[in-house]
Amino acid sequence: REAHEDLVRILDEFHYPPGKTLPPIVVHCFTGTLDEAMTYVERGFYIGFTGVICKKERGAPLREILPHIPLERIMLDTDAPFMGFVKGRRRSEPADVVGVAEEVSRTLGVPFEQVCAVTTANAISFFKF
Repeated sequence: REAHEDLVRILDEFHYPPGKTLPPIVVHCFTGTLDEAMTYVERGFYIGFTGVICKKERGAPLREILPHIPLERIMLDTDAPFMGFVKGRRRSEPADVVGVAEEVSRTLGVPFEQVCAVTTANAISFFKF
């Protein structure tokens, strides 16, 4: 979270000169700024959003960033069991990713089914299923 500049510098060293490539990269559990997100997207990285986006106050800055990120660069995650975001529970579970997808759908004004289809395709591509 506080290592954005270091991360970009180090990954750029491995990505350049042209022709030198890295495997697909996801910035897991993203909680940074719009500028940071766009730096990653410009490099072809995926941005991982967790249930934090579902939290009213803590998620507000991330929900403002979401419309700027192409859906094809978004990964969904719960960070289960560590980042609980469902009311009444301290922990999350993998099935809670549905709530993350619903929030992305609401925030972007995109059908839930489209969010699921595109982010599933992203995961398949990333993990090479």
